[in-house]
Amino acid sequence: MSTNKEYKIVNVSEILNYSENPRHDIGTNELDTLKKLINKVGSQYMYNLADDIYKNGLLGANLPTLVYNSKKEKYIVYEGNRRVACIKFLKDPTILESIDKALKQRIERLIKTEKPKYSSDIFCLITSEEEAYTIMERIHSGEDKGRGLKAWTPKEKGVFDSRLKNKVTIELVIAELFNKYFKEDITNKIGYTTIRRFFNNREVKKALNINSDFSNITKDKIILIKFLIDKAINKSTMENMAVTRLFNRAREIEDFFVPLIKRYYQEDLDNKNLPESITKNIGENISNINEKQMTNNKILEKDETNDTKEEDAMRFNLIKDATNVTYYTDQTINLLDKLEINSYYDSNLLEMDCKGLKVVEGIIQPNNLPGDYKVVYKYYKDSSKTTILWQDSLSFNIKAKKVSYSVQKQQTVLNNTFSIKYIEKLQIEHGEKLKSLMLFLSNESKYGKYSYLLNIVSRMFLEYTFRMYASKVLKEDNQSIDNKSKSLQGFIDYCCNKIEQVEPKKFIKHIQRGRRDATSKIELLQKSIHYFDVSISNEDIQIMFTNLNIYLEYVFDKIIEESIQSVGN
Repeated sequence: MSTNKEYKIVNVSEILNYSENPRHDIGTNELDTLKKLINKVGSQYMYNLADDIYKNGLLGANLPTLVYNSKKEKYIVYEGNRRVACIKFLKDPTILESIDKALKQRIERLIKTEKPKYSSDIFCLITSEEEAYTIMERIHSGEDKGRGLKAWTPKEKGVFDSRLKNKVTIELVIAELFNKYFKEDITNKIGYTTIRRFFNNREVKKALNINSDFSNITKDKIILIKFLIDKAINKSTMENMAVTRLFNRAREIEDFFVPLIKRYYQEDLDNKNLPESITKNIGENISNINEKQMTNNKILEKDETNDTKEEDAMRFNLIKDATNVTYYTDQTINLLDKLEINSYYDSNLLEMDCKGLKVVEGIIQPNNLPGDYKVVYKYYKDSSKTTILWQDSLSFNIKAKKVSYSVQKQQTVLNNTFSIKYIEKLQIEHGEKLKSLMLFLSNESKYGKYSYLLNIVSRMFLEYTFRMYASKVLKEDNQSIDNKSKSLQGFIDYCCNKIEQVEPKKFIKHIQRGRRDATSKIELLQKSIHYFDVSISNEDIQIMFTNLNIYLEYVFDKIIEESIQSVGN
């Protein structure tokens, strides 16, 4: 590798952004490159970076990496494209006139607010293209077995905030006290951010009688918290569902933990095992009739609301490219996909409304009238829905799908090739059910006479297939399968996880991502069967089968193989 490099100050006017930046498609010129960069990264993220640079300047720990291009007589920035672009916008916002007018206006308002801390003369590393590529790879390849940057875990970030910013969080206090009293790292049992979701919940904190600065979290409370975490993990194991999915909403957390806390305290009171100083507070907490305690709780709740109001308001952002998108009348639109969610939130307080369209749990069903629509997002302070903490909106267009009058091959949700491969091999016990469902899914047109039944048949086919796999291949009994299949999505994920563990080289990361995308639609598939006003498009069902295809092939191969062995024995 060439070692010909130097450090020097270069004015931003002498720098061009890298048109072949892996973040986006190749730019045809400087303006097009900047446009593609903004579209890929997102206006909000670009503004956030520009705001930080304007107020704090560039960080010296990671210098922009430039390569001189003799033909263009300019420097090309290989590493640091976003930073250089932001400095260009700050120096001359008119660049954004034809790219993003809204971003231009925000940058102009920022420039008027205070004295800047940045300079358009940038201290850079000038090197060869070969070394620039190496630097880019090191920085953007993650940890790369120790060669790249190692990101902080949430706990490490909490320790940093505590030590340098004097900012203490409930999850850090619990983790440190857990280690102190039990000599155990709590994050080996449960996620660091999950601790916050559980014990920063307002009702749970009130039940535990935890004050706003967490100073009264004693050893007794840590023992109780350990008991609660163990209970949550046990329930997760019994339900065969991840803790984060099992306790996904604030109400689910409250309904599980608060009764446990009260029962735990009440048993200790009955046994008279606790000192008077503790039982006094516990008694007040359980009975909830002490006027002074009620007043203190209201004051505490008010203080906590004020402390977290700004945080709550920043939970959401509309993601890049969210607005002015075009959909077609037969598409299912998931409005939650348009949000960047920065932290845990109570889904009961998030409201999405779109005049002229029906929104069910954030989903706009297919078969809508063409036109321009506007969705309004609101996140409320509490269940009374009188105070809005955050609000934003996005516009989109629904177009009628063009009808082709040419004779096209019939489109089905299940690939016909798949059926041809397995239909004759399913000469096994109970195979007729699977064969009939498979024939329907691979022969009935997505737009045919019985297309409205595809969701029902798809759901039956998936359940029968994976139940048979669990029974014949994994050798699980019906009771065990019944317990796991209370959530069909969780049951299929469980089977697929087993498959991935057996053949990790075959089921690589992008295949696993496709599988997770497929199973994430199963809950909607379920509801489309049980609720008359909920639908899932046949296109989504087809995508689901496409992403699960490699898993289904593995499952049927193993079922058939197992059946042949059973007959031979």
